Amino acid sequence: MNGSIVSWFLLAIYTMSIFSNIARALASAQCLGIDQRSLLLELRNNLIFNASESSKLVQWDRSADSWSGVTCEDSLVVGLDLSDESISGGIDGSSSLFRLEFLRSLNLAFNDFNSTAIPSGLANLSLLENLNLSGAWFAGQIPAELSRLTKLRTLDLSSAPLKLEKPNMRSLIGDLGELRELYLDGVNVSAEGSEWCKALSSSVPKLEVLSMSYCSLSGPMDASLMSLANLSVIQLQGNNLSTTVPSFLANFSSLKTLHLYGCGLQGEFPQKVLQVQTLQTLDLSNNELLQVSLPDFLEDNSLQTLDMCATNISGSIPDSIGNLRKLLWLDLHNCNLSGLIPSSMKNLSELTYLDLSYNDLTGLVPPLGASRNLTEIYLHDNALRGHITSVGWEDLLNLEVLDLQENSLEGDIPPALFTLPRLERIFLSRNRFNGQLIIHPNASLDQLSMLDLTSNQLQGSIPTSIFKLQQLQHLSLSSNNFSGSMNIDVLQGLRNLTYLDLSYNDLSIDAMAPASAATSSFPEFHLLSLASCQLRILPQFLANQSELVSLDLSHNHLQGEIPRWIWTLERLQYLNLSANFFEELEIATHNVTSFLFVVDLHSNMLQGNIPPLSPSIFYLDLSSNNITSIISDNIGDHLSSDTSFFSLSKNNFHGSIPKSICKVDCLEVLDLSHNHLNGTIPDCLMMLFPSVLNLRNNQLSGNIPQNIPRICDLRTFDISENLLQGQIPLSLANCTRLEIVNIGDNQIEGTFPCHFQAISSLHVLVLRSNKLHGEIGCQHSPNTWQMLQIVDVSSNNFSGTLPPQYLTTWEAMKVNVDINRIQYPFLYSDGLSDGFQYQDTITVTVKGLKVELVKILIIFTSIDFSCNNFEGLIPDTLGALKGLHFLNLSNNAFSGPIPSSLGHLQQLESLNLSWNDLKGTIPPQLSDLTFLSFLNLSYNTLEGSIPAVKQFLTFSASSFEGNAGLCGFQLEQIAQKTQSIAANGVEEASCVPTQSDTDDHGNNDDSEKWFYIGISLGFVVGFWIFCGPLALIKSWRFAYYHFWDKVLFSC
Repeated sequence: MNGSIVSWFLLAIYTMSIFSNIARALASAQCLGIDQRSLLLELRNNLIFNASESSKLVQWDRSADSWSGVTCEDSLVVGLDLSDESISGGIDGSSSLFRLEFLRSLNLAFNDFNSTAIPSGLANLSLLENLNLSGAWFAGQIPAELSRLTKLRTLDLSSAPLKLEKPNMRSLIGDLGELRELYLDGVNVSAEGSEWCKALSSSVPKLEVLSMSYCSLSGPMDASLMSLANLSVIQLQGNNLSTTVPSFLANFSSLKTLHLYGCGLQGEFPQKVLQVQTLQTLDLSNNELLQVSLPDFLEDNSLQTLDMCATNISGSIPDSIGNLRKLLWLDLHNCNLSGLIPSSMKNLSELTYLDLSYNDLTGLVPPLGASRNLTEIYLHDNALRGHITSVGWEDLLNLEVLDLQENSLEGDIPPALFTLPRLERIFLSRNRFNGQLIIHPNASLDQLSMLDLTSNQLQGSIPTSIFKLQQLQHLSLSSNNFSGSMNIDVLQGLRNLTYLDLSYNDLSIDAMAPASAATSSFPEFHLLSLASCQLRILPQFLANQSELVSLDLSHNHLQGEIPRWIWTLERLQYLNLSANFFEELEIATHNVTSFLFVVDLHSNMLQGNIPPLSPSIFYLDLSSNNITSIISDNIGDHLSSDTSFFSLSKNNFHGSIPKSICKVDCLEVLDLSHNHLNGTIPDCLMMLFPSVLNLRNNQLSGNIPQNIPRICDLRTFDISENLLQGQIPLSLANCTRLEIVNIGDNQIEGTFPCHFQAISSLHVLVLRSNKLHGEIGCQHSPNTWQMLQIVDVSSNNFSGTLPPQYLTTWEAMKVNVDINRIQYPFLYSDGLSDGFQYQDTITVTVKGLKVELVKILIIFTSIDFSCNNFEGLIPDTLGALKGLHFLNLSNNAFSGPIPSSLGHLQQLESLNLSWNDLKGTIPPQLSDLTFLSFLNLSYNTLEGSIPAVKQFLTFSASSFEGNAGLCGFQLEQIAQKTQSIAANGVEEASCVPTQSDTDDHGNNDDSEKWFYIGISLGFVVGFWIFCGPLALIKSWRFAYYHFWDKVLFSC
């Protein structure tokens, strides 16, 4: 019986609600009096609006039954909602709008009033309680008359180019004591903290919602705000408050939303604000100086949105994060977080968005399957490791975005990922995933648009099912170990594909499409990269790729001619055909694309002339070809004024350097090295402010230009291996950013360039094989070469002693610094490529041989003072350079003992002290140099026994010969040779390598035997000393692999 009564009661309520809705609908038409209808029709007729975009005004008519957007009571209009009606004008001082005097609510939001002023006639609507002009594109000063609307409960003037000066804030809201909600977002208030805070606290005591983002407010937040006890929403993002966060914010007992994004906050964030039980949304993002310590979150926490990205959170994510069971949105990216991602994250069952990227989080990806509402997961750029097969992917049926790139994840990529029906984007690049990529043919990937697996260790063939993903737009599988062959025609199934990168695998792609395949059936690519795919012919469909922006076919087996059509692709901006076997260029006489700004044709077999140039060319690399030509006198007219990189290195260009090249105002890298250019260096080259100037290995003569300006951006200056004369310009010291100076192998005269002492960024200084003289100490200028890692002044006429204090300032040679290499990035990633870097090279003498360093690693350190006239003692301070790898002091007049401090050079690989006047015994400490593989102490006056332990067991007799007082088993085999020298005269040193030098000064079979025995012993000893710990200690082994990953695979 009771159940029947309840049922009848509910039915009665439902019936009444239906009739109430019907009555309300009829009321909108029938409750309006004739005068009210007339006012509305007059308003409609005067308003300027787009009828095709209107949904309300177009329905107004005197005979109509519907007055959409109108609310009435007792035949009077009390509410008018004309938002988003494409109104652009028609409200002036005489508008009938201001005669609707019973209006309590007016909404004109999201129209376009063309930056006209807010009509002051709004003040006539004295009964207004709600006024919304947001996004209506009113502009200028907010009229003072609005302050007369004393019954306002909601005022929204946001998202408009308005300002609040006269009246100021206090004048505007001073009489609005009933105001509950205030929205001034984007209005230029320009008030200091005490001004706007006190204006609010004294004027609107009932305020519940305060939204003043991007109002040019400044801090600090004044304690007077505490009087606004009813505040539940505070939105102040985008103001430069530059202050600490006041702890009194925790006293707002009804606080639900706190937005302080990008406010320049600093200091410690009060933990108790995070524990306000009513708080649902907290946004502190983009406050880099704000220190946040995450508290122990209580179980009854109400937080739904927590965004602290780009703040400084100390420590790790607490396990109590799992107590935030109502959390929907968690963004802690770029917060300096460390430690593990807590497994308690599995408790966040309501979570829809998770971003912990750009931190230093370690450990495994935690189980997330319980968060079934997750749509986006961003964990990229961390140090996460291990497998991801136990995350629970099969339960995340709402997942749309997964980004785990830039970690150390490994193992298989779970096939379950490719069964998620809503997944649109997968980013797993730059990890260590291995094994085969498995995508089942029946995988439900109807929504997948982006798949990026770049830079992993995936093997096997590419699943054919990938090429059936109809919605796929972006596919990047480059830098893996995919193998097998494929025909280019498989791409025809991907009609929406615009980005394809299959580069640097073990793939063999047959570009010969079947005759039945029409070129129009291929996708319209924006980016296509098939580098190192064993292509032998250019894919013919490329000729019709009118939308192609970036094309990379480098490191293939393409040969013959570069076709004419490649220069006429309308939208092409980036072209890389380097490292192929192209021999000729088909010249396009007209219609060369005007957008082409990167052309890389290096390492081909091109002949003839420089190809046609786009007027927008930014990067042009023709190095390492067979071009035999002069550089055109008007080359500067053909290059763009914005050209930044221009390299003709390693060709057969001859003639002089044309002065017109100086017309290229923005040139940052000019490399004309390894050609046959002659004449002088144009003075104007030094006025271009280039960052890299490389004229190495030509036949240039004359003096180095002296007119280097005071503002100089040079970072690499290489004019070595020419016929240059004169002196090193004093004005070169203006280039205070120089990292590499190579003036070696010329005929330069003068003294040591002490004026370089002010260049603190110097890494490499090569003055080898010139006519320089004098001492190298600079007494009147302090040495600031803390970054110096390679110094070569060999084969000059320098003399005097080596000042001990001079060497102590070379800090880069004292320790092993971070792994890096000297290179100059001049164009960063722009979506077409990963950016460009100029790679410096240098020639050094290593273990008696000249070696060209293609990558100048920061850990490579070398000192070469050989073939000069230095004298006196070898400074003990050399022993402080514990990061030194190569030391050559040979062919000088050094005397005294070999410093025992050289035994501290634990990284030393090569030591040459030959042809000096060194005395005493060989310090036993040298036998502790574990990495020493080349030693030459020959032709001194050393005496005593040669150490017969450790590394010394690996050196041949030639390392010690010419020292009559030395004894040891290494010398027993050359006694006869020593006697021959004594009978026929003293063997003289030479700074020019001869065939006899490279043959160890003889063909004695026993000497060779000991030489090879020494190599074997050295290998065994060195192998176990170095590799033993790697084999036995896991942490060392991991660090070693990590080291070589960075050296070999980083840009």
